[in-house]
Amino acid sequence: MTVLMTSEMPGTTQEAYDHLAAALLPILQSTDGFIAHAAGPVDGGFRVTELWECEAAHDKWFTAHVVPTMPADALPPNVTFRPIVNVVIA
Repeated sequence: MTVLMTSEMPGTTQEAYDHLAAALLPILQSTDGFIAHAAGPVDGGFRVTELWECEAAHDKWFTAHVVPTMPADALPPNVTFRPIVNVVIA
């Protein structure tokens, strides 16, 4: 089932997000199960929102690519998932 993943990244700056995005987004675009990515600043950090074909696909990606790229002093993101029943892309 398609899921909406939201990752709250406390303490993350635009510069830190841009650094991670430069390294990870090209890989993300070709990852099995990935549908869409959006990100932006929120009070006290950054929020990443993605659509995935299933939670397991996201978890595999996150463990293999995001965790090794995160700075050692970064707070762990607060990740939540919601089931999605309809996706329309322009």
